[in-house]
Amino acid sequence: VGLVCMAGGDACGFVGVLNGGGGAGCAAHEYRSRGAGVTVEAGRRAGMSRRVVTCGATTDSTETGSHAGSAYAADVPDVLRDILERKVVEVAALKDAMANDPDHALHAVVESKGNVERSRRFIQALDKVPGTLSLIAEIKRRSPSKGHIGTIANAPELARLYYDAGASCISVLTDMEGFGGSLDDLRAVVNSLERLRGEYPPPCPVLRKDFTIDEIQIAEAAEAGASAVLLIVAALGAERTKALLADAHAYGLDALVEVHSEAELEVAIEAGAELIGVNNRDLRTFDVSLETSERLFPLMPKGAKLVAESGIRDAADAWRLRDMGYHAILVGETLVAAYESQITTRNMYGSGYNITKGLARALISKGSVEFTSPATAAFYGAGEGAKESLGELEM
Repeated sequence: VGLVCMAGGDACGFVGVLNGGGGAGCAAHEYRSRGAGVTVEAGRRAGMSRRVVTCGATTDSTETGSHAGSAYAADVPDVLRDILERKVVEVAALKDAMANDPDHALHAVVESKGNVERSRRFIQALDKVPGTLSLIAEIKRRSPSKGHIGTIANAPELARLYYDAGASCISVLTDMEGFGGSLDDLRAVVNSLERLRGEYPPPCPVLRKDFTIDEIQIAEAAEAGASAVLLIVAALGAERTKALLADAHAYGLDALVEVHSEAELEVAIEAGAELIGVNNRDLRTFDVSLETSERLFPLMPKGAKLVAESGIRDAADAWRLRDMGYHAILVGETLVAAYESQITTRNMYGSGYNITKGLARALISKGSVEFTSPATAAFYGAGEGAKESLGELEM
């Protein structure tokens, strides 16, 4: 995205490029991209500890913190900052493409905002009888914390496997640089699942898992067929979370509002979140602990659907979260790792299909760590005999 100095004008003459690592060149002035609506205030401006990136209108703010037009919260964890700065550029490029193409598919979606009936498909898919745990199975190739997780050459194939295993919903990462995903993955998954329309159970609704900072990304998700988007409170702050939650509903979508702490949970509640996800991974240290879900559960609002995310390695973890009172778990790395391992362990049955399916079914089974040894939960089948046992057996 080309940037021009707005403060110095001809006297400065700076023209630079904004990238994930920050702007270069004039460090005392404000830069705006031509036609894209991105503004960068240099981090070394007096009174500022780091640069602030905004979408849309410019700002004369000289202090860090949330402010009008901010694309994301000021005090974000380091791991998020680079990602969010990259998202600012992606959003600007998308808006620029729309401005230069009157036939762009998103124009019709944007115009429909507020006139789309909210289906609530994603939330309703998690509405099970008490004591039943729903599974949101994720398609994720890599992550900043784990690196490579799986190749996943065929995302629709994995989505169908998740569906057959009893997943209630499917999450698709659409960030390419950090997670190896794309909107094409999401579209392909949605299209493949829609062919199951009329079957029982119905097709899994799909979550667009990305770093949402602007409503145009929500419109993009709706156009691609998603039923829900992710809103990360740590990335957005209070005002942006509330605004983007309203935008999601206006486009007919649900929103999974993700929190990591008591303060972020309070923001989600104040915003009116109906679907709250607790990420057990500390975004500052990458440490993972299910104690985060345990600590926040007593503070949850009545009536909200509760999702535990990250750190779910086996059925014992899932049962523990279900016993706490969570309605659903979001699992990616564990399931993808099982899927990748089965590809390399083909046998007389074909691929090791039982490994992923058996694990998924064990996660949502009605066992309990209160009554069953955790060692029992670790067995979900990986050999020839498992095809006839846990891999195909209702638990």
